[in-house]
Amino acid sequence: MKKQKRRARRVFRNFGYLECGVFADYLHEMSLKGWHFREWRAGMLFEEGEPADITYCVEVFPKGSEMDTKPEEPAEEYAEYCGGAGWEFIDGSRKFCIFRKKKADAVPIVTEEERFANVTKAEFRRLGSEMIAPLIVAVSFWLRAMGGEFEDWMFSNLYLTLLLTVTMLIAVRGIQCIRTVVWTASAKRKLNSGRKIAYGKQYWRVVWNVAYALFLMMLIFLLVMEDRVVEGIMLAVFVLLILGLSWGIAYFRPTRSGNWALQISVGVAAVFLMVMVAVIWAVSVPEEESMETALAELPLTQSDYREMEGQPEWADYQYMESVLGTRLRGRVSYGEDLSEGEEQSDSLTYDVYRSEYPWLIREVWQRETDGADVISEEAEIWDAQEAKRIGSGQGAGILYARWSDAVLILQADVMPDEAQSRIIKEKLAL
Repeated sequence: MKKQKRRARRVFRNFGYLECGVFADYLHEMSLKGWHFREWRAGMLFEEGEPADITYCVEVFPKGSEMDTKPEEPAEEYAEYCGGAGWEFIDGSRKFCIFRKKKADAVPIVTEEERFANVTKAEFRRLGSEMIAPLIVAVSFWLRAMGGEFEDWMFSNLYLTLLLTVTMLIAVRGIQCIRTVVWTASAKRKLNSGRKIAYGKQYWRVVWNVAYALFLMMLIFLLVMEDRVVEGIMLAVFVLLILGLSWGIAYFRPTRSGNWALQISVGVAAVFLMVMVAVIWAVSVPEEESMETALAELPLTQSDYREMEGQPEWADYQYMESVLGTRLRGRVSYGEDLSEGEEQSDSLTYDVYRSEYPWLIREVWQRETDGADVISEEAEIWDAQEAKRIGSGQGAGILYARWSDAVLILQADVMPDEAQSRIIKEKLAL
């Protein structure tokens, strides 16, 4: 008679090292329902059988690695040692080793002191390794936001969201680290007083995972809302690629060295593909169409306040908006033929910052005018709180003007006179 194949069930549950006790309890509860743990393979794989009261032991193996998807040679040797103590080794992943009690008189695999040392050491190492990348990103973002890219970050909802979200993730991880330190101190007191340590559920792990998932979804959503659909699609594809890679590694379970090689090679390939897509997208946008679009959106060109010959040879329009304010940047360049082989350029560049927050206007003003060698004051001409010009007459120069809710920085090869200034102020709604 042909033997009937047993049903299998895959469960997607993840336990931390501090949860090794509740992990063993979970396996015991499953065995009482007739589901017996067989192995890790893209999840926890259980095999259907007769309900049984099986005692499991989940140990943290100190010589294991976070890159282990299956038992390596040291773990196999450890399993043989535990087998002599009455425990049958089932499977291992990362630093976890799972045993099933085979002898009624089986002795504990490790002492309470050894388990405590193994668990806490593995947990702190995991937290430290997972903290490095977010911490580097957060510090990098803050240095850029408070440094030379201040205006770029303060006037972009996308950048502000990145900054605040990464900071929040670090805060959540920091609280988790503090919580682990507190738990460790409490567990150590129990150990010293002869009481048993409970390795129960750690809910902060769930909070971290949820926060990380929400961060990625929100980032993709913001990229789409900011009309950066290509970047949003690239990020979504990258996330899906990482998830697919993680699933493949968890299913096929390569060796530790194979896991390292696979992740590094796929990571390099993913970055290369993303750069290639970005380059292809950049060169595929017609330059003429971009200039025409910019000219249609620009609120001010040289021809709005003085006579110009010819047509603009180059133009650019940028508009950024955040919960703190807006930033408009316009750039227009005319070219004029003087004689054969000679050409004179007439360029205009202006930035307009608007915000209802006085501290932000003051900070932008301070950063923009710091170190400027001012030639003349023109506050009355521009009806502004402050207005400073670098350069004299109608030659090349830079104008800095500040109102209660706006800052204008205008740079031109031909600076405007008083009458033209009024036209510029009206065109820019200042």
